[in-house]
Amino acid sequence: MARGVIALDLASKHFGDRPVLGPIAFAVAPGEAVALTGPSGAGKTTLLRILAGLDRDFEGSLSAPARIAMVFQEPTLLPWRDAAANIMLTTGADAATAERLLGEVGLAGRGAAYPGQLSLGQQRRLALARALAAEPELLLLDEPFVSLDPALVEEMLTLTEAVLRRRRAASVLVTHSRAEAERLADRIVTLGGSPARIVSEERP
Repeated sequence: MARGVIALDLASKHFGDRPVLGPIAFAVAPGEAVALTGPSGAGKTTLLRILAGLDRDFEGSLSAPARIAMVFQEPTLLPWRDAAANIMLTTGADAATAERLLGEVGLAGRGAAYPGQLSLGQQRRLALARALAAEPELLLLDEPFVSLDPALVEEMLTLTEAVLRRRRAASVLVTHSRAEAERLADRIVTLGGSPARIVSEERP
């Protein structure tokens, strides 16, 4: 298997008696952006959760960096804490770092706003800022632009593209959108079959 920031040699993943993922050899090089695509139910999010260390119930081996951050499909923010606290409480970042990160994602001056006072697009920006606070070696994004209107998708794509370029962290993006994959990824990996496997890999 190729060496990388993260390397997975998966034999299988089951939910009960049902096989979900078959043999998969997957690695991400330092600074590389990879998009995971495929039909609904192909196991993209399951694979991402394995990479994140959130699902350890699989057969195989995983070599992962110490610092991994994940941006979930839903922002998963603390509604009873303001934006700055959502960053600081979950990552240990100080107030100055939180304010800098809010500025980096276009939320400068919104540190005192609560999640319920933010639009969905702004909540997604806050979730990204929280992930960046971990200074991740690997950033995992699970359909971060879903449910946004086209104008907001374009804004978030531009923001994410800029963040990945500045940070030079490796990243894995789960998306159903070919346009998003081509925009953000150096390599597109498509899952398919049952149980799911890698059916194609290409450069956009």
